[in-house]
Amino acid sequence: MKILIVIPALFLVACVTQPKPCTAEWVDWKTQRFFDEFFRDHREDVVELRGLTANLNTQDKTLGNIAVMASAAGKAVSLGSDFLNDTVPAINSAISQCGTAPKATQLFASFLRREGFDERSVKAIEDLGAIIDRNT
Repeated sequence: MKILIVIPALFLVACVTQPKPCTAEWVDWKTQRFFDEFFRDHREDVVELRGLTANLNTQDKTLGNIAVMASAAGKAVSLGSDFLNDTVPAINSAISQCGTAPKATQLFASFLRREGFDERSVKAIEDLGAIIDRNT
């Protein structure tokens, strides 16, 4: 009997916590759900990229730092590609009922900020992504 009471209560809580569709809160809530899913699926890559970018000194032109920068760039392109191909279409599909959807670069930059990337790294991704957004 207790199980029968708990299930409807959980359903009611789930319904109450969802914001009204197409409000700013709903778009943020919906986007965060897709970010959570992307992070779960790419946790190791995100953590590795965060580690690579956290200690980069762009003034240091040593071979080791250049190799780290190249590795970070490759990882960022790979992660960005997965995000662009999987997460962005899902978000755009979900939000399309509300009008215009955010650009892929805005979404990826928001995701990286949420995951604790430093602003310099996020800005580099935004600059690179501006090229991609013009072609999509």
